Parts: sequence; structure tokens; C-alpha cells
Amino acid sequence: MAKSWLLQAYKKAVGSVSFSAELRKLRRELNAKIDTPQTIDSLLTFHPSGVNRWFKRRRISIAEAYLTLIGNLDAKSSKTRLEALKVLVEASFHSKSLDFPLNTARVQAALVKEAVKSRHNKRRQLELLYDFSRSTGGQHQVIRKLCDELNIVELPEAGNRLADFEYGWDDHVHDTATSGRKNATQLLLDAFIKGISRLTIAYGSAGDREMMEEAFDAGAILGIGVSIGLEFSMAVEGKRYHFMAILPDFASSSEIGEFFSRQEDALGTFFRGLESNQQARLESVGRLLSQFNAGPLRALNSGWPEASPYQVGDLSMEDLYTFIPTASINRLHLAEFLFVKLKPVLLARLQLLKVRKSSAKHRLALGLATAAEAKEAESAYSAMKKEYKELNPEILLERYFSGPRIIDYQSVFEDIEEASSALRRAGCRLKLLQPLEYGLEAAVGLLDRWWRNLDIVELYNTQDCIARPESEILELARALNRLNALAEGEGSPPVVPVCGSDSTGRNPSIPGMGFIFEDCIAGKMKKAYIGRHLLLPGLVSDMIRAKGKPVDEAAARSGSKIVCLGKVSGGYYAASAEEPSGDSAFIPLDRALRYLNPAIRNGFFAAVGFFVAQRFVGPWYALLWLGITGFRNSIADLVASRGARLSEWKLRSINFDNVAQSLFWTGFSVPILNGVKIGFDALWPWQAEGLGFNLAKFFFISFANGLYLASHNTLRGFDRSVVRANFFRSVLSWPLATVFAPLGSLIGIPSIVQTKIWSDVVAGFIEGGSKYVKVLRLRHRNLAEIVPDIIDGTGSERLSSILDLVYLFKEEPRTRTSLAAIFHPERKRIVKAPESPGLPAKALTDLRAVLEDPGLGERLADFALTSYEEEIAVDLVDLVAENLPALQDWLADQAKLA
Repeated sequence: MAKSWLLQAYKKAVGSVSFSAELRKLRRELNAKIDTPQTIDSLLTFHPSGVNRWFKRRRISIAEAYLTLIGNLDAKSSKTRLEALKVLVEASFHSKSLDFPLNTARVQAALVKEAVKSRHNKRRQLELLYDFSRSTGGQHQVIRKLCDELNIVELPEAGNRLADFEYGWDDHVHDTATSGRKNATQLLLDAFIKGISRLTIAYGSAGDREMMEEAFDAGAILGIGVSIGLEFSMAVEGKRYHFMAILPDFASSSEIGEFFSRQEDALGTFFRGLESNQQARLESVGRLLSQFNAGPLRALNSGWPEASPYQVGDLSMEDLYTFIPTASINRLHLAEFLFVKLKPVLLARLQLLKVRKSSAKHRLALGLATAAEAKEAESAYSAMKKEYKELNPEILLERYFSGPRIIDYQSVFEDIEEASSALRRAGCRLKLLQPLEYGLEAAVGLLDRWWRNLDIVELYNTQDCIARPESEILELARALNRLNALAEGEGSPPVVPVCGSDSTGRNPSIPGMGFIFEDCIAGKMKKAYIGRHLLLPGLVSDMIRAKGKPVDEAAARSGSKIVCLGKVSGGYYAASAEEPSGDSAFIPLDRALRYLNPAIRNGFFAAVGFFVAQRFVGPWYALLWLGITGFRNSIADLVASRGARLSEWKLRSINFDNVAQSLFWTGFSVPILNGVKIGFDALWPWQAEGLGFNLAKFFFISFANGLYLASHNTLRGFDRSVVRANFFRSVLSWPLATVFAPLGSLIGIPSIVQTKIWSDVVAGFIEGGSKYVKVLRLRHRNLAEIVPDIIDGTGSERLSSILDLVYLFKEEPRTRTSLAAIFHPERKRIVKAPESPGLPAKALTDLRAVLEDPGLGERLADFALTSYEEEIAVDLVDLVAENLPALQDWLADQAKLA
């Protein structure tokens, strides 16, 4: 009892001291969007660092975009989903990270996605929103830790377009057009978060063209290569095997439709065969539903009250179409459909049995029931609780829809040579899927007889191979390797081995989408990540990397293995109604401290730093010591972000978390430097005065201070450049402290305090300059994206970009400096940013030509009033009226300097 009371008190205390009021308000705003997505305003199409930031926090913009793209599954909403994806991607890539942008963007997209999924877990949502704030700076240590916690790989920062590199891939996945749970845009977003460079998506017919085009466009937005495959079954030697026709690579989504039109004569029969197979599949589904309703469903409902909460209704094709809006329905769809229907019924039955158990126990105490009756009620409740907790679609698939994974029907395709020839003439390639579905002997026989008609073989299919012994997979690999050696010898094309997850996003017990070679994973968490994931055999990995060239099996053990990016989850749902939710679950102390209210945490850091310092130099010098540190950090933040004009300074520009941590660590530097000073005094063999004494003394104190700064900067995850700068700042402060030592000693300032003063004077210039340059680089990045859209853009794109520029000119003092660096690069070298290829040499002249149009102000007002709701529109009109003339005047002044 005492333990339970203490636990509840601990949970209550942790809840009361965690997170800030602002973060809790942000969570409420997020959940309002989740609960009523229809209230989401039209997504703002402004630059993420421009006007968009005026009206919405970046994480809310990302969340709204994510809710929009997952809000429906029909193909007609593809344009809306793609617009939302563009907003999401742009917002994700516009954090404060300059050196770690790709991994930061992936982490931030993943955090918001998880926050949306955790709608009913208040604590978890707050943790994710807090981690989003921590990740915004793109600090390497923070991003690496969050990658590890979110179970996503860290990738090398070589560029933002994943398609330009060979990172992750998956040669067989599904979206909602076939058996997938996610629409094409959502699927591609997940691929981006996972770090996948290219994806092959399976479709069932030429009629899925709109979804194919959406997938291709989503890939272009995210920088992911997308290949299109048409999956079909074909009768080969009396068995129905599964194949995929890989379409040629396309340069744009419009080429997909052109391909189907152009190939109608060559592949018309093939396309119509796909439609016939789909129709046969649907008819088979209808028969299976009728059989289930007539038999297993009756047994499932038997013995329970006929009231609706305890009964599962008949399954209908109409309801199934609503649940799975696709023609490519298979047995797993049926199992998941039944799962959704059955889960609430089981919960109702569980509650009924709970009441019966309690009643039986009470009646036993009154002598009105036997012990056997009470035990039976307890057993019934326990069995139902176990059933409810463990139930998932896979169990229902095995229990009620057992047999082959795909609905049984007669395929119209029966001639592999004819199909292969027709596809090759059209520039397509034929891929064999799941070769082991009829066993190893059948698979090897199929390859031996028909390998010349195949272009690709799915050597590893996660859905199919996960339960197979590795020996079968290796024997199949050896057979294919032997055939490729034969092909090389006779000069014929090889059969390329690939791996595909066959992922639908529906089965949590099997690793999901994506593969990556071990040597493509970066970061210190690489080993831990690999340890949590499935590795493919060495021979299979080497063969896939060789892309059809025969490999030496003896050397396969030394190569880089393929790692499955998908991980088996803990269950179909994280928690059930009978288990403690995240809000009431026990919170470990380390997580409680990590998410402590910022005001409490920062106050604690400052208090500890002061307490330690005053023990060695007294309270007044301790206040001076910490005051110097706090003042230096605050001024550096203000000057770097807002400029030297005091009227522009705002408290929100100060990073108080960084200030508090600096106060904590600088407090512990006092005893360290004091110990060095005492040790030096004890070891100094000559008279303790004069230039030589001060020169030596301040050298050792400054050197020790530099080592300490470098050590705690490393622990805090600072970049190496910052660590080096803070080490050398102490070295640079050494001569200053030496020269001014007589004056400091005359007025009684301790030596270590003198060292501290001059160290922070130097640090003020170094850190302030570093932060200043970073702010300019961020502004340069944003303006280098906005200015070309104004000069070269048209219509609403140009008008929204002009509003972005006016907003930045008004709100961000460093905008002027960054614009000047763009207009006069030969005289403004301080911005160390890459050249912007889209920026014309005469940017200033072209920009003035656009902005000095006499009717521009009225057009901006019309655009705002007709495109946005009243409150936003009024603010935008005020922005134009008050600031556009000032921007035009400033540009005119810049032209005079040119």
C-alpha cells in the first residue's frame, strides 16, 4: 500500500514539474487540428521562414500538412496531398540546421508524425513536441540521439536529394492502389523518414495511373526515385506464380500516361488481362465473404447476447469497399476488415465478463455461488483479456481465411515466353516475385527452365522469407548465382537479383519497408541500430550489390550485409484499453529530468553553478563570475539575431537554455581553476610577483580553463569548430590577463576571476561573431530561395514570395545585411554560404523592376483578400501598406552603391 502511494505521488510530482505552459498550449492546438481536420485552413503557401512563421509555428505547419495528406485515400485528392507534402518538406528543411539538414528534416518529420499518432497519450505528445524544439538547431549529438530513439538511420550529409545517392531502397512495396494501408504520398513520406533513395511500387492495372502519377510526383518533391511495377499472376507449369512488369524509367509523371497510350497496341492484351484478373479476384472475395457469414461468423457470435455491442454483423462487399477503396483486395485485407469489426466487440465482451466475474466473486462471498462458478467466471475473463490483447489481423487470417495469401482465381496469363517478349519490346522488364512460394525444388526448377525469359528475380521477399529457414534462401541464391555465371560465360544478359519487403504497412509482426547496406549507415549509433534489425545473409547481400554478376560465395562473409530498415513492432496497438496508457505509466527518472519544465531546469542549473562557485570565491565574485557568463551569452544572441539597435532587441532572441547550462558549467570551472592556481603557487620556486610570475601563472590557469571548456562543450554536443574556438579563446585571453594583472591585483580581484573576465571578453567576440555568421547564413539561405521566385515567378507564387520578403524586411534586422551580401557579393564576404545557381547576376536590378511596379501594392492587397481568411488577409494588407515603401526605398539606396 505504501509503495503504491509513493508511486502515485511520484507520478503526480513528475507530471506537475514537466514541460512548459507554452508547450502544453501547443499540444492543445495540435490536438484541435487532429480532432477536427476539417477546420484546417488552406495550407499557407508562403516560405517556411517568411510569412508562414508569422501565423503558425513550424511544427504546426508540418502537422497540418501531415493530417491533410493522410486524411483520405481516394485518388481524386492527390493534388491536395501533394500540395500538403510540399509544405511539409519545405518546413522540415527550414530548421536552423546548416550542417545537418537532411537528418534534421527527417527527424522533425518523424517527430510530428509520431505526435499525431500519439493523440491519446498526453505525455508522449509533449515529449515529442519538446524534442522537436531541441532538434531545430540541428546539433549533431541531439539529432543522432533522436535518430536512435525514433529507430531511423543516420545518413551521410552529402546532399538533400536522396535519389542522388545509393542509400536505402525497396524493390517491392504497396500503396492503397493495391494492398497497402497508406496512400502514395504517405508511403513516400515514410520512405523519406527511413532514408530510402529509391522505391518500386506495385500496382494492379493500368487503371491505377492517377496513383502512379501521384507516387512519382511525391518522389520528386521528396527527392526519392520512384519506379512503377505492374503486379500480376501467371500460370507456369500448373502453378500460379507472381510476377511484376517493371515499367521504363520516366522523367516526369506525364510520361506515365503517355507510355500507356503509346503501348496500347503492343501491350493492350496484357493490360486487359490485368483487368480480367482483378475482376476474377473480386468475385472470389465475394464468395469468400458469403462463406464466412454463413459459417465462421455464426460460430463467432454464438453464446453471446444478441445486442449489437456483443455481436459482429455480416461482412458486406459495400462495407469492404469503403474500408479498402481498391480493386486489388486479398485475404489480408479481409482479415484486417474483420479485425476492425471484431475489436470493439471483444472490448464490449471483455467488459461484460468483468462484471460477471465481479458478480460471481460477490455471490461466492454471500454463499449464493460455488467456487467452481467463480473460477469459471475468472477463467472466462482472463481468456477474453488475453484474446483482446493479442488479437491482430494475422491471427484472423490464419483462423478464418487460411490458405494462399492471395485470393484464389484463374489467371488469364499462361505463356511466360509470350509475356516476356511483349514486355521487353515495350521497354519493360519481367520480375519473378516470391519464387519460393511453392518450395525450393519448384523454385530452382522454374529458374532452370525459364531464366532466359526473366530479367529480375526477387531473391529475398520479406513477407515470404521471414518464416523460411535461411538454408532455403541460400540454396536459391546459389542456383541463381550459378545461372548468372552461365550467362556471363555465354555473353547473355544476367538475371538481376533484388530484395523487396512486399510491405503493405499492415502486419506489425514482420519487418516493414526498406533495406540499406551496412556501409551506408553513418554515426555513432550505427552498431546499436544494426543490432535491432534483421540482416540478410552475406551471399544474398553480395549478389544484390553485384547486380547480376556472379559472386564468390567464399568471400561473401567479408562484404557489407543488407540491413532491413523495417523493425518488428511490439504489437498491433501499443496499448489496449485494459493496459496503462502513456499518461499513467511509470516515468523513469532520466526521462522525468529530461523533460523538466524549462524554468525549473534552468533555475536549477543556475543555482548549482552559483552554489559551487561561491564556495571558492565568495558570493559577490560568484555573482560576478556567473553574471559575466550570462551577460556574454545573452548579448551574443541579441546582437547576432537582432543587430546593434537596442530597440530591436527581444527576449525571445536569447537562448535561455544555453545560458542556464553555461552558468552551470562555469560554476564548476571555479574549483578547477582555483585548484590549478593553488597548485601553481605551491610549486612556483621563485618570488610570487613580476611579469614572469604572472605570465606563467595565467598560462596554466588559461590552459586549464581551455581544457575544461573543450571538455564540457564536447559533453554538450557542440560542433568541433565550436569546441576548438572555445579552447583557443582561453589561450588568446592569456596575454590580456597577464598585461592587466597588476591592475586587477591592485583592486583585489582574484587571479582566476581575472582569467574569467578576459576569457569571456575574447569569447564575446568569437561566439558573437560565430552566431552572427550563422544568422546571416540562415537569412542568406532563405533569401536565396525567395528572391528568384520574385524575379522569375508568376501569379500567386510571385506575390506570396514578395510578401515573404516584405515580412522578413520588417521583422528580421539581418535581412538587410543578407540582401546586401546577395546584391554585392564582391564586397560582402562574411556570409559563408554556397552559391545559389538560381540567382541572376543582376538580381538587384531585376528585383527592383518587379517591386517598383506602381500597381504592386493593390495586387498584393487583392491577393491577400481573395486567398486567405479575413484575419490573415487584414494583417497581410497592413504589412504591405506599412513596409513595402520602406523596402522600395532601401533597394533604391542599394542601387546607388552598385
